[in-house]
Amino acid sequence: MNVSISRRKVVSTLGVASAALAVPTWVGAQRTSIKVGWAISRTGPFSGGAATTQWPNYLLWIKDVNDAGGLSVDGRKLKLEHIEYDDRSQSEEALRAVQRLITQDRVDILLTPWGTGMNLAVAPIFARAGFPMLATTFASERMPEFARRWPNLFSMLNLPSAYSQALIPILAAERAAGRIGDRVAMVHVIESFGLELVNPARDVLRAANFNIVYDEGYPMGAADLTPVLTAAQRANPDVFIAFSYPPDTIALTELARVRNFNPRVFYVAIGTAFPMFKQRFGDNAVGVMGFGGWNPENDAIRSYFRRHVAMHNREPDRSGSSHVYASLQALGQTIEKVGLSRPEIIKHLGANRFDTIIGGLEFDENNIRKGGWFVGQWQDGDFFGIAPIQPGARRPLIPKPAWRT
Repeated sequence: MNVSISRRKVVSTLGVASAALAVPTWVGAQRTSIKVGWAISRTGPFSGGAATTQWPNYLLWIKDVNDAGGLSVDGRKLKLEHIEYDDRSQSEEALRAVQRLITQDRVDILLTPWGTGMNLAVAPIFARAGFPMLATTFASERMPEFARRWPNLFSMLNLPSAYSQALIPILAAERAAGRIGDRVAMVHVIESFGLELVNPARDVLRAANFNIVYDEGYPMGAADLTPVLTAAQRANPDVFIAFSYPPDTIALTELARVRNFNPRVFYVAIGTAFPMFKQRFGDNAVGVMGFGGWNPENDAIRSYFRRHVAMHNREPDRSGSSHVYASLQALGQTIEKVGLSRPEIIKHLGANRFDTIIGGLEFDENNIRKGGWFVGQWQDGDFFGIAPIQPGARRPLIPKPAWRT
């Protein structure tokens, strides 16, 4: 667990002596701060995604709020402190840690873990305790059902089918223009995320009369993806799609480069927008498509980018990071409107529009309705959103340039 690490950061953020950490949020009848807690993957297979997309933005939001004097609650400015546990990429650990945050640490705000599977694991605990749950790295086609079951759950990613529906019209337009054919090879990680995306993708591709020439899953944490990539290459596709997690995204891209596998469209999912992707592949990143995207020419994004780099000495990812931060902006704006009453926070989140770095953010039946991108592509050194079409969107670069050796 990383409690000692987090608490040292709290001391620095609040500018108090370490002994003050033993003081409860309530001193007599006087609240002195707002306690924020989370369990997240600092180790294990999910740690790379969590460390890039999620917890750095938790810390940045806390710093930004505290630098501004805190959140206004009942006419007083209250600063934030935080407690963090490492769930070690294991749902059992996440369950224990979240329970501890609620029952022992008695946090006021509870933030979510990384990944669809982990969010589903802890959702019942959030619901039983009545905490608003802003799931920022969670996508499920069953979200309407989950929202009815857990009215406190809000998803910052759209339905998986929306991401498929955003990609396939691009492919259909390129096919109509004669720049690609209809042969598609598709792979996916056998985990909640991969399964949630591949199933609607199959339906949309078939409805658009694409020929799926290869369609296979691979286990989470697979050490060698060479057989998968080799089989996809042998199928001679025009389009390669991988619904992958960060380690797989890097491995599949590197294998494609080494094997000189050059489909005209190359799409890999989570991790494509990460700064490590650009650092790893350099000019070879140009033309690679992936999950999400952003508009780096937007002033709010530019300011956010500078603050993130100044605090963490590294770049955020070009998709999920901004969604995580935007969700916290919405949460902070809500608390300043209704206070720390959990039922009132949940009600306000579902019924209002919020000004965030990704634009106006609002929810439709607890699922994000506005804000963000579904498909991005590396162009000119950044991961621009290319779909849906909206201000700041780039035209897709197809065919992708051949790999450089």
